[in-house]
Amino acid sequence: MNLLKKLILTVIAFSIVASLSLTLIGCPPTPVTEEPTATEEQTEAPIEEEIEFTTIKEGYLTVGTDAAYPPFESVEGEEFVGFDMDLVREIAKRLGLEIEIVNTAWDGIFPALIAHKFDVVISAVTITPERDEEMDFSDPYFDSDQSIATKEDSEIKTKADLKDKILGVQIGTTGELTAKEIDEEIGVAEIKTYDTILLAFEDLKAGRIDAIINDFLTSLDIVKENPGLVLAERIKTDEKYGVVFAPDTPELLKAVNKVLKEMKEDGTYDQIYNNWFVE
Repeated sequence: MNLLKKLILTVIAFSIVASLSLTLIGCPPTPVTEEPTATEEQTEAPIEEEIEFTTIKEGYLTVGTDAAYPPFESVEGEEFVGFDMDLVREIAKRLGLEIEIVNTAWDGIFPALIAHKFDVVISAVTITPERDEEMDFSDPYFDSDQSIATKEDSEIKTKADLKDKILGVQIGTTGELTAKEIDEEIGVAEIKTYDTILLAFEDLKAGRIDAIINDFLTSLDIVKENPGLVLAERIKTDEKYGVVFAPDTPELLKAVNKVLKEMKEDGTYDQIYNNWFVE
């Protein structure tokens, strides 16, 4: 091979190598896709399980209440009104049910619930160990205390002044229990029981009893509407109200607790509360 031929072949080889090098340098790097590790994988939000329950009347929530306890439950015209009534209507709505409210005397309301005359009872019911043995309660939805109501010109100012006095209470309530505790502590003349707290207040106005032991907010509401009556003292008892269920309806209880939680989280509970207790 002569010298000229060698030179031409060398130039051609150099050109090919240079061309390949430039091509490789000018190409962008190919992206590398990494498979996520177990710890990097996104976890999907759990699907909320729908709670299945039954009611005694298909498509309805049947509610028992003693509608003589303002501002929680009372009757105006033909309508049930009050904090509890607004609360339970919203509960029924969120459960996808119509509502049927049955006005029932206090002394028969729990036996009727256990006998499945109602799906639930909502009637400013304090959760107590004794009641909890026979029935089930929702999560607490309201805090309460007891109180002493009396006449404006009464000498009764504190619990100590109830010694040898006649007290009025609604039968079967925590007001009656508190009155019995006061009797054990200081001694009262008599504890008179009434079917409704409104009847007790009528006797207080008439002078047949000296004072009433009853839930604070209900007595406050009644006193505001009756000039000449006052609340002498609030008695701290740290009571909590709950919706009441027959003991064999756990799925309905679970569904109502879920709805109550949602109402507190989204502000609906506060709106209902403010409508009745914030001026």
